[in-house]
Amino acid sequence: MPTLNHTNNDIEKSAERTKQYLEGFPSLSSLLCSDSDLQVYRRFNRLASRNLLYLQAEILDIEARLEEHDAEDVEIANSENDATESMEVKLNARCWEVFKEKAKSGDRKAQERMDLIRELRERMAEYQDALIRQSALMNLETPGPRVRGAITGWFELKKPLVGRSRNMFSDAAQYDTVALRTPPDQDRLTRFLQNSLGYFFRHRKTKKEYPLDWDGMYYFPETTIRHIVSFTSVFIAAALLVGAITSLYFVQKPSSMIGLLAAFTTLFAGSIGLLTNARKVDIYAATAAYAAVLVVFVGNLGMSPGG
Repeated sequence: MPTLNHTNNDIEKSAERTKQYLEGFPSLSSLLCSDSDLQVYRRFNRLASRNLLYLQAEILDIEARLEEHDAEDVEIANSENDATESMEVKLNARCWEVFKEKAKSGDRKAQERMDLIRELRERMAEYQDALIRQSALMNLETPGPRVRGAITGWFELKKPLVGRSRNMFSDAAQYDTVALRTPPDQDRLTRFLQNSLGYFFRHRKTKKEYPLDWDGMYYFPETTIRHIVSFTSVFIAAALLVGAITSLYFVQKPSSMIGLLAAFTTLFAGSIGLLTNARKVDIYAATAAYAAVLVVFVGNLGMSPGG
């Protein structure tokens, strides 16, 4: 899991010699493959849309030319001047083998129509493939702010490419990107640890294929963050339950008990809303269950409010 550190690094230098990469595409490609979250590339939405529009225009042109041929055939079929030609046109429209044979034999109109049909097949296949690929691309998610900031920050700092490629991730182009892998929906505590405290969980040992840090970008394991979040969530849930029960056990005044019930229920709902990515309906259900447990506990003690 990469993050860009804009401050001076005090990361320990590994005794193990890391592989060196030539500045440019070699170093950039090595950076992108050093972590799965860094597989970020340009989407080229505007150009993709333009390509689809061009393909549409080509197909519309073919459609118009085919309709011109059809109109000519209708006129000939309805003509009473040449019954033989009328029958041939009708037969061409109904029998593919006859039409194909006439195109092979050198009939000008049949050849033109066959060329249009073959061109239509090519353009339609290209257009439909482009539509499917663009649909698949649009379903890929954009990189998160942390990953995007790490990539663009490193790119601006190092300036690894020259020529037109130097603006690959600059300005508005950084938002025209797609991530080949995005982490699952994360709760607020996980995002806070990754964005604000990830530096303290950074790797202490370098991997063989890339250094411990890439000029300010450092790596930290996702498993460490997950373990910390799991422990914190369990601890907070237990503390809110045990704390509420303990407090209510030693309180005798009904008004104080109502205040404690309201306070702990509010804290519980707030902890779920702030530390998890639970839906609103899940927050309501969990809060109602928590409050019900406390009310039942108070009732079993025979100290329910008003009693």
